[in-house]
Amino acid sequence: MKKKALLSFIILSLLNRYVFGLDIDYTILIGASQHECYHQTLEKGNTLEFMYDVFAGGDYDISFWLYSPVNRLMQSDFKQRDGQHSLVLVETGDYRFCFDNSFSSFSQKQVYFSIRLVNTTEEDDETWMEDVPKDDLGDLQTRTEEFKAVFMRLWANMEQIQRYQQSFRNFEGHDRVMGEHNFERVNFWSMIHLAVLISVGLIQVIMIRSLFEDRSRVGKILRGNK
Repeated sequence: MKKKALLSFIILSLLNRYVFGLDIDYTILIGASQHECYHQTLEKGNTLEFMYDVFAGGDYDISFWLYSPVNRLMQSDFKQRDGQHSLVLVETGDYRFCFDNSFSSFSQKQVYFSIRLVNTTEEDDETWMEDVPKDDLGDLQTRTEEFKAVFMRLWANMEQIQRYQQSFRNFEGHDRVMGEHNFERVNFWSMIHLAVLISVGLIQVIMIRSLFEDRSRVGKILRGNK
């Protein structure tokens, strides 16, 4: 029972260290010639994972800047469709995430972005074992590092799977928006072509009929007043 309790304690410690963190995402609309900033309070010692993707609007591009709590530029992109950034935070405070669409005079942009905070603070997790009798630990102490390595490998694979799933969702959303936009364009130009076709047909009918009518002014012009 004691070994099971110790094993449960190790699992909970690892989960508390690597699982619990900030994980938020938003879909925003940035108007033409607009500049929008969003603030998030973050703590130092953690790893920030940030990504964004332009779903719709114009040429599907946006400019991005990330500022520290002391207004220091940390990351920047210029007119990109998407981007991913990962960095270790060295300051605690309000970080500023800014999107700039000022270079687009007519097109608004729909942007998805996510902010994820991973706790990677280096701590000695084995200090609690010093107060536990060796008889209670048994061979569990020698297997702790192996267990942690397996857990971290599993966690890294889950992180990668989640990133792939998010990328697939972004691609699906982008393709859906593009498909709807193309559908609207096809319908619009189809109506224009249909209206032109009907107009040309009516004009041809009127001109041909006027050739056989003596009182028709259009007919007289076409016949050269004969």
